[in-house]
Order: sequence, then structure tokens, then C-alpha cells
Amino acid sequence: MDIDKFKEAEAKYLELKSQLDKGEIDATVMKKKLKEIMLTDDSGNYWMIGGKSGKWYNYRDSEWKEDNPYPEEALQTQQLSEGDTVMVDRKEKQILIDDSTEFVICKVCKSKISPHSVYCHICGANQKEPKKTETVTSLKAKSEILIKSIKLVPMIFFFGGLGLILGVLLGATFGIFDIFGDFIFQFPIMLQETRGKIQGGLIFAAMGGISGFILLAFFSVIVTGIYNFISFFFGGIRFKIKS
Repeated sequence: MDIDKFKEAEAKYLELKSQLDKGEIDATVMKKKLKEIMLTDDSGNYWMIGGKSGKWYNYRDSEWKEDNPYPEEALQTQQLSEGDTVMVDRKEKQILIDDSTEFVICKVCKSKISPHSVYCHICGANQKEPKKTETVTSLKAKSEILIKSIKLVPMIFFFGGLGLILGVLLGATFGIFDIFGDFIFQFPIMLQETRGKIQGGLIFAAMGGISGFILLAFFSVIVTGIYNFISFFFGGIRFKIKS
């Protein structure tokens, strides 16, 4: 039985598990990938790694059963990168590193592992991945927004749209109800006669909407120009975001 193929499959499983934990793939994709690395031994038996358990399963008697594809010896020697020698107890799934060998502590399970290991041999955690606390800290440090300049066109449509809505409401109210005193006499007699009617409400609503859009759009041009001028020489406004 080619042990190296099983080793490669285990390494691929650890890589897929890391991608699943980080949200790069979902359970369906991982299940599909595990089927692609299914192996057969010299006797033609199928072997597959369980997606949740990480254990080997052998297909026999028309069902999948947990099994060990490696030799039956409880302890065997395997070589790590840089020639580091470890004794692996496969039954207990613990790694016994000689005191004379350099080691580091796993970030997750605190086990002793080789300093060259990318994944922990016990829990499979990625040793190169930064801790979540460090990631959160870096995100908090960058939670700041600097507005260097304002684009004119979006400002015109924003304030113009706001003026349009306010103008329509104010114009309709003015055209239907008797408000603002004698201001109605500033308009032509034809428009004065429509006041208090639905027709007058529609006419004054249209007039108010157009006037409101033009006035606030012109106001946005002035505000944008002033802000961009000041920001160019003295810097923009800076906001801090609290999580």
C-alpha cells in the first residue's frame, strides 16, 4: 500500500478544512473535493477521509467503516522537514518530540509541533494564519474615514431631489389651503383663481418642485465648491468609526 498517497490526501484535507473554517469554501464544495481525493489500496478497497472527523473510512460490506490505512505498529518513525525526527502514536494521535529537537507551541491546542510545520499535527490549525484578536485590532485601527473632496454631480442630484420633494409638498399645501397670507396675490389672476382647488394644488406642486430642485441644486454647487477649495489647502474632514 502506497503510504505517501494517504499522506498527500491528509495534507489536502487539512488545506480544505482550513479553507472551510475561513469561509472560503462551503461544506458542499468540501464534500465534493474529498470525493476527488478518494483512494484505493492494493486490494482495490476504497478509502476516504470523513469531512467532520478527519478520520479514514474503508468501504467494505456495502458500508463505510472507520479504519486505519497505516501499518498496525502503534509507533512508527516519520521524517519532518529539515530532518526533524518525531515518534507518532497513531492510536492516541499524539506527537512525542524528543527534548533535543526544537519545537513551537500550536496557537490553538498548545501542543508541541515542529517549527517548520504549517499545520498542527494534532488539531490541524493553520500556524501561519494571524490570530482573530490581531485581525480585529488592525481593523479597529483603520476605522477612520477621510473626506478629501466632494463630487459635484451626486451632490446636485441629492440636494436637488430633496428640494424637489420639499417643493412639491410645500407647493401643494399652498395651492390647496389658505396659508402665507396675501402671498397668493403675487401670482397672476389665473393662478389665484385655482387656489383652494385640486387643480391649484397640482399646479403649485409642480411649480414648487421645479423651484425647490433649482434652488437646492444651486446651493449644493456653492457648498461643494467651498468645501473642495478648503480641503485642497487645509485637508478634509476626518471621521472615526466606533464598532
